[in-house]
Amino acid sequence: MSKEELQKEKAYLAVVYGELLETKSRLTELLKQAKEEGTAALSTITEDIRLNFDSYSDNLDTFSMIELKNREIDQMNIRLQSAENELKRVEALLKSPYFGKISVDYLDEEPLENFYIGISGFTNDAEESRIYDWRSPISELFYNNELGDSSYSVNERTIPVAIKGRRQFIIDRDQLIKYFDTSIAIQDDVLLEALENNSEGYMADITATIQKEQNAIIRDTTSPVILVNGIAGSGKTSTIMQRVAYLLYQLRQKITSDNILILSPNNQFIDYVSKVLPALGEKNPLNLTMLQFVQNYAAAELENEEELFDRISSHPVDAQTKQLRSQAFTNFVKNADSLLLAQPDFFTELSYRGKAVISKEKLTELYNETPSYSKLIDKLQSVKKSLSSYWERRLIKQARSPKIQNQILSLSEELQKKYFGELISDDSEDSIFRYGKKLLQKKYAAIGRAIRQNRWINKEQIFQTVYTSYSSEKFLPQHSGRLTLDEGTAFLLVEHLLIEKIDVPQMQFLLIDEVQDYTQVQLDLLIELFPKTEFTMVGDENQAIFNSTTPFEQIQELFNAENKAVQRYDLLSSYRSSGAITKTFGQFASEDTKMTIVPVRKDGQAPQLHSFKNQEEFLKLCKKLLEETNGEDLTIITKTEQETESLKADFENNSVDNDTERITIVPISLSKGLEFDHVLIYDISEEKYHSERDKKILYTAISRAMQSVYLTYSGNLSKLLAFMQ
Repeated sequence: MSKEELQKEKAYLAVVYGELLETKSRLTELLKQAKEEGTAALSTITEDIRLNFDSYSDNLDTFSMIELKNREIDQMNIRLQSAENELKRVEALLKSPYFGKISVDYLDEEPLENFYIGISGFTNDAEESRIYDWRSPISELFYNNELGDSSYSVNERTIPVAIKGRRQFIIDRDQLIKYFDTSIAIQDDVLLEALENNSEGYMADITATIQKEQNAIIRDTTSPVILVNGIAGSGKTSTIMQRVAYLLYQLRQKITSDNILILSPNNQFIDYVSKVLPALGEKNPLNLTMLQFVQNYAAAELENEEELFDRISSHPVDAQTKQLRSQAFTNFVKNADSLLLAQPDFFTELSYRGKAVISKEKLTELYNETPSYSKLIDKLQSVKKSLSSYWERRLIKQARSPKIQNQILSLSEELQKKYFGELISDDSEDSIFRYGKKLLQKKYAAIGRAIRQNRWINKEQIFQTVYTSYSSEKFLPQHSGRLTLDEGTAFLLVEHLLIEKIDVPQMQFLLIDEVQDYTQVQLDLLIELFPKTEFTMVGDENQAIFNSTTPFEQIQELFNAENKAVQRYDLLSSYRSSGAITKTFGQFASEDTKMTIVPVRKDGQAPQLHSFKNQEEFLKLCKKLLEETNGEDLTIITKTEQETESLKADFENNSVDNDTERITIVPISLSKGLEFDHVLIYDISEEKYHSERDKKILYTAISRAMQSVYLTYSGNLSKLLAFMQ
């Protein structure tokens, strides 16, 4: 690092930082004035518009003036929103203006051009581009390539260049801490320092440290289906969040965050990642768990999240759930039309105040009158149209009857306002008919809704017929009055394929985290519901600790069966945990990945084994280990929810001191995907940890730790940890 180069970089930073401050000041003043002027304009709007409805011409003039003022207000709001968004970007850049620079030769005998890369772009008041957004085309040169000949694409046009220099910075506001010149993207020193300095309570912003393999996933806009198998701590979740930000930037003329759906493993995780995209200047897309997603469309109530995790953590799986999860059941549903078409005994009458309004016989009659279709769903939708038409004709006929017309004419003014929102001023026959029809539609609104919502179809009976024909057993819900997620998913699949297509917002992109925990039927349902959506799925087969898991090979087969090509990526470098912790959880990985895991961080503190004889001794051990964390929190991970609740009660009843407030206790089911500085894993005894699934639980639990991990046990230590003795 020459003094001359250092001074040049410091000078550039000083200029850019000064311009950022000037822009912030200008935008702040602009917003202040605009809001003051807007308030004043709104307060005088009635003075500017003279309401005149004396004639048709006056009406047009008045409406034209109102429309003009509305447009002025809309334009003012757009300018304000634009200025506010720009101010947010500038304020974010003031924390650390940029993190990289590339020197590019355009091979045209012109001087080298330098491009500084940051989390967003910045152009000064003289229209000079000072910082380029990390998602811009030119920035790909910073992430992807070594020095030398290269190229990048703009508007489908390839531009050949030569990369002559790549520089990485660590900057704190207007202070240049250090910089490195590197021949390949992202030097480990920069990466490690950025990781070590992450002190936020949520996922680190690793925009400055995106690796080449991660960048390939983030910028892949040609693969309709992406499947990522990444080891613990490889940045899978960070990568898909960065991918969302990249897609929103690159396709900003075509999509917004409303066109993206993220499916997360649990509610705690949704909260955990909720600040990532706003930190990049983007609005969070809809982020749901699969349980929440299915509940949004299921007619029945589903189990809660705690019940779900308790159920999928238990082994073995009951026979009925096995049947519902199987690919064979899905295939059976897809070909169940012939089973039901010839036996239309699944109708249910529609009643009003206990009296049948539309009988099962009438529904069967309409069914038999509709054209022959090979698909039950087509037949039922044809019946629905006929039923809607039939009901409309009945209302019209009744509205023309003397009884209804006399009823309308005898309504008091109070009831007229109640039913129609106005007084009847025209008592002509056509007018009274319209009011009569409106009254009947209100009276029988429940029947109209029932027709639209297919309540004339006994969906449960259709499901029961399909399930019984498939399994030769009667379907019996596990809970009274509620369904499990597996049952709810199967019900939706039957409804979507056999009764009526479920109306879901058609997303452009669907991103799934912890995809290894999804059943085949859940994935099949998503494929059916989102036929034109591009999927990005990330997971880790080594963390398949639930009984709902689907191997990656089968996930690929599901999409291939729908003629959807799958682009597979593997992430094998671990950035989260220290080297020593990474080597430890790597012992529990599958044989084909164990030797390929690459620890990035320094070794740090080796994992420690601690035994305890009883709970009192365990609580004292926790106090001792808490002192080793130097004032930082300690997270205890248990194998089950029951252990979590039991330990929480122990701490409440036997509080050692106030320091125990720095202890958090979570079950492994809710800690997946999260990361903690210091982790204690509770009671890894031979009695509790001995199976292949337990190996995956240990892999998952140990890999949550970044700095230190304490492995505790009571009685005999699990043989799975024999390598540590």
